[in-house]
Amino acid sequence: MSQQKPRGRSVATPAAPMKLRTFYIVFGVIVLVGIAVAAYISLGGTKAATPSTTGPTGTMPATRTSNVPTGKTDDGRYFVGKADAPITVVEYADYQCPGCGFYATNLEAPFEKEFVDTGKVRLIFHDFPLPMHANAISAAVAARCAGAQSPAAYWQMHDMLYTNQRQWSVLTTSDVNNQFASYANQLSLDAPTYAKCLSDSAVTDVVLANQKASNALGLPGTPSFAVNGVVVDASDAKTLQDIDAKVRAAIAAAGSK
Repeated sequence: MSQQKPRGRSVATPAAPMKLRTFYIVFGVIVLVGIAVAAYISLGGTKAATPSTTGPTGTMPATRTSNVPTGKTDDGRYFVGKADAPITVVEYADYQCPGCGFYATNLEAPFEKEFVDTGKVRLIFHDFPLPMHANAISAAVAARCAGAQSPAAYWQMHDMLYTNQRQWSVLTTSDVNNQFASYANQLSLDAPTYAKCLSDSAVTDVVLANQKASNALGLPGTPSFAVNGVVVDASDAKTLQDIDAKVRAAIAAAGSK
């Protein structure tokens, strides 16, 4: 460092030593602050938008049957079940919809055990985030970002989101991605890759395109289902159990053809 004459050095007064000492104290503080700022930036401290993984711990969902295949369709939707299963069921759902949450945590497991695990049905999830749910699009993106690491991870996040729906659905949109990143950490996903994906507008565009496609079908609500390309008419259903029964009846009819 160049030797620079301290300001006030030539002032020959009794107060000069005190002024000189004050200068060095202030100068030292400035240097320390500069070092701290440089270290903060070098460690990525300026990346305030990067989701943290310190959100509250979520409840881990039940483990899925490990030998059931998972995959992604040509048009970018995730499925569980044999790719060549004779019957395809598409579920149009919203991750923040309470009815979808009830279906996923109460009726989906027995449905999958009977039809998907046995190779009769391939189940495809189709994003249908509803406008009244502030975090629905973000949740659909969160699931897709898990799926970007593997189709199996998609279904793990799918289950994680529905199991913990009450935990994240009440968060502000500025906080919810931190919670999703925390779930990804629990599921042992690659954290930096996942965090980067959450802010990728291209993933959001896919969710919005799926939302538009779902709206075009004139579906009565979520969850809705289609069996082998035919939307199940559940307009008169009063409960989710009624919807489940109608889907089962449509599967039976498709299987008899």
